[in-house]
Amino acid sequence: MTAPRYTVVDHTGDFAFEVEAADLPSLVAAAVLAAADAQFGLESLSAIEPVEVACDGADPELLLFSALSEAVFLADARGLVPVTAEAAAVPGGGLLLRLGCDRLDPARHAARVLFKAATLHGLRVERTAAGVRATVVMDT
Repeated sequence: MTAPRYTVVDHTGDFAFEVEAADLPSLVAAAVLAAADAQFGLESLSAIEPVEVACDGADPELLLFSALSEAVFLADARGLVPVTAEAAAVPGGGLLLRLGCDRLDPARHAARVLFKAATLHGLRVERTAAGVRATVVMDT
């Protein structure tokens, strides 16, 4: 498994990172995995439970916010952390996020940082010569 390429960005109170990808669905998938990696380290996780999540949003930032919010909810409510992620556009707008998740186990998973929520603060998706880049701030 290859960890997503992301860069941690200095932020005064929360956890911020930047992630890049070729297109928006790939960016959303990479951001979800970057958040999981930042929290637990993907190397400590195994994809054992498939989960599908519908993400809605009128623009790229809201789609990304929706996906990250769903990932935080999965961890909080169901004890599931994404290990693999694939996103595909759906007719009429939005994305379908297919995740391979691991069940959190304190004996196997030590949290590096825990996210309370995705935030809209500073959330930015922009086009680049290579595709798209997002700046994300997660509430800790």
